[in-house]
Amino acid sequence: MSADSRETGDREICKNAEDSSSGRGGRKHEIARTLEIRSFFTALSSWFSLYITQSVQSQKDQSSCFIREMPYGECECRMKVHLRMRPSSKPSSALHFDEAKAMVRIDVQKKQSNSGGPTKLYTDQIVFSLDSVIRTIDQETVFDLCAKEIVDDVLRGYNGTIMTYGHVGSGKTFTMTGGNKEYARRGIIPRAVHRLFQEKEEKPEAGITVQMSYLEVYNEWAKKGYAKQGIYDLLQRKGEPGGCLMILEDNGLLEIPGLAKIPVENEAETLKLYFEGEKLRSYSNHTLNQMSSRSHCMLTFYIERQTGIRTFQDVTVAKLNLVDLAGNERLKNIADYRGHLRREAMGINKSLSFLLQTVYALRLGQDYIPFRHSRLTTLLKESLGGNCKTVLVVCAWPEDYFLDETIGALRFAQWVKCLKTTAIINKKLDFASTKRRYLREISDLRQELALKDALGGRMGASYNELTEEAKTQLRNKIEAFITDEKELDQIPIENFRQVKELFCLFKEAHVSIHDQLEKVLAEYRLIPPPEEPPPEDNGVGELACEGFHVGIAPLDARPERHAKPGPLSPEAKSCGVSMLTYKEKDVPEGVWECESDIRNDAFLEFKHATQEGQEQETVLKNKEEELRTKRRYARDISASLNKAKQEVEELKKLIEEKGVIKPSNCAELEKRAALMTRFRFVKATYHKVHKELKIAKQNLEALQQEVRDQKEKLLVSFYSWFDNVAKYRGEETEQFMASMA
Repeated sequence: MSADSRETGDREICKNAEDSSSGRGGRKHEIARTLEIRSFFTALSSWFSLYITQSVQSQKDQSSCFIREMPYGECECRMKVHLRMRPSSKPSSALHFDEAKAMVRIDVQKKQSNSGGPTKLYTDQIVFSLDSVIRTIDQETVFDLCAKEIVDDVLRGYNGTIMTYGHVGSGKTFTMTGGNKEYARRGIIPRAVHRLFQEKEEKPEAGITVQMSYLEVYNEWAKKGYAKQGIYDLLQRKGEPGGCLMILEDNGLLEIPGLAKIPVENEAETLKLYFEGEKLRSYSNHTLNQMSSRSHCMLTFYIERQTGIRTFQDVTVAKLNLVDLAGNERLKNIADYRGHLRREAMGINKSLSFLLQTVYALRLGQDYIPFRHSRLTTLLKESLGGNCKTVLVVCAWPEDYFLDETIGALRFAQWVKCLKTTAIINKKLDFASTKRRYLREISDLRQELALKDALGGRMGASYNELTEEAKTQLRNKIEAFITDEKELDQIPIENFRQVKELFCLFKEAHVSIHDQLEKVLAEYRLIPPPEEPPPEDNGVGELACEGFHVGIAPLDARPERHAKPGPLSPEAKSCGVSMLTYKEKDVPEGVWECESDIRNDAFLEFKHATQEGQEQETVLKNKEEELRTKRRYARDISASLNKAKQEVEELKKLIEEKGVIKPSNCAELEKRAALMTRFRFVKATYHKVHKELKIAKQNLEALQQEVRDQKEKLLVSFYSWFDNVAKYRGEETEQFMASMA
């Protein structure tokens, strides 16, 4: 029933209800309620139909779209999966292809055993949805469907990967390389190379530069002792076995030290290098293929180009990875009595099984992804879950004999189709262009400010740095404002720089006024005066130009009374304590100060008025200055020694911690070697500085003894002069002279 007929029927029901008698009020209310409920369900049904239609259309749009553009050059990519079937004269009847819908249906015969009855056979159907199904041998069609979009995205600055997967003899290498007899049978790699250099020739202003590298992963799970296993550079070995390369990872970026990146200028040079590398690839004679590739190969192109106009150009860098995986196979199908192909097949299957585990973990969104379980998964880390657009070409042989391998390859394709990556345009940091861009932006912003000021009536506003003259004028205006000579409106506020300078000037004025206020309050003793630092105490026995300095004694201090003053001990003389000793007897209190003043005056006269005193005083000052220099030098050496010792302890602790952990890759070994080298260097520096400090201490002790001897010599000369010239001979002087003799 349509909506119009339903509305007409509702109106008739309402009319009949109105024509009814007034005594049927309850019946009328019931009819109105029924109509209301019917209208509600009608609206709900219409809304649900519209929602289903929009959802289906949205799913169709999403499935038909390969990427969803995101801002700032980012795009969320779903991995695209294509199926290429090898032509066969005896195709399997269990395979059904729908090229229009890109679907494959496989009829699988299964057995069902009933309890107590015979086994029954039934057919189970497996349906796989892909992005395209290719059953043609036309290589150009394969390139247009599988690789052309990725190559164009690489030229725009995105990273791209194209890889083939399938069992032995399914046509993976033919899809990537093509036939070598007919030009039309070229594979994805030659056509991609042609597309890259075609873009380079058509757009010379872009400055496109291309580099290439070619590596293979062979027999990575073989036991030690095999002549060839691991990662090899196919462009650098030149027919020789060469050494195995290692993969280093730093902050998520993979690097292979020793891998050659060769610059190429044209298509012919690139293909020549590629085919030379193909000759070094590992092949074996297989029952399904006379030249069966037995290693995983990755051909990488590094493209750098300039984008933009005029002087504001961005430099983009991108990678195009073309991966030809080795084919998997069942060991029961290998008829190799020598066991060489069997061992190779076991290594290939193990490597591909780790690839399947990695893809499955990514599909489930697990926290830990086993990228480092094998070299292959490590190389494909960025292609499977990083900054890259990836396309997988699954190759299969549609015969009953290979039906199990075909089902396994299609299941792997379904897992890969669920993966998503986030690709971004890789821009190279160019400091010169970045500087030009920033200067241009600053100039544009200045012009915009000038236009805004002109429209707002603020002509002549400046946004440059304030000059010293402008700062002085602001300071004068602030001082006048503080002293109430000017109003607040007379202080100019034109730009942000001026506001910052005003804050700084107000802070200076506040600090200055605060200091002046403290001084005034201290003068009137309204606050306690600031504490003065205590005078420096140089100790007893230091000679200075003003006399015998004995430090600062308390006001109630008195000399201690000894039984009998005796001669100075050798320790006292060696320490330079050669002060005059006084005989102990009861004398008036003023005698001590009087005699000390007389002796100090005489000592000043001896040092400054006599030739002998001046010479000895000069020698003493020179030795003291030399002593201070030696002490500073010893302190500097001691600080260097402490710093070296601290670094030795830290490095020793780091080495002990690193020694517990076994290194897992070459990077950790290099870091540990660098740590040990640094430890040896710092330890040698520590021993060298320690010897220098020992020598400096010996020189310092010798110089200190010379200073003490010079002080004693000065005192002996003074007492001789004081006894002869001043005609003063006290008991203490005689006693001192006798002890010095």
